[in-house]
Amino acid sequence: MAGLSQRIVDYIAELTPLYTFQFADGHDCALSLTDGTLYMPVDESDHEMEEGWVAVLWQGDAHKRSELPGPLLAHQAALRCAELRGVGHPLSEVAAYREILLTRLQTICGSLAHAEVMLRS
Repeated sequence: MAGLSQRIVDYIAELTPLYTFQFADGHDCALSLTDGTLYMPVDESDHEMEEGWVAVLWQGDAHKRSELPGPLLAHQAALRCAELRGVGHPLSEVAAYREILLTRLQTICGSLAHAEVMLRS
């Protein structure tokens, strides 16, 4: 699978030290190192337009599965990663790192305005 959902999951998996790559159920996934939650790509190849949905197996349990907008998940993950990696650093460095992460996410997902609006509500 090489669609938007997979690219979002790959992005999340690269956000160390909070996440890592995990191969599960025939897919490259992201694994949360804090609680074991598994993020799996959703096949949207039959959809007219990919939206980047991601399957979330809470604490890795297939019985606790949700499908959520990947851009929103990735946005939150990037903010948490910047916050964690910024501990002990000046706020300007934290802000610069956050912008690097969000700019990279924007190249993957396009506009993140809707994600930012959802986070502010």
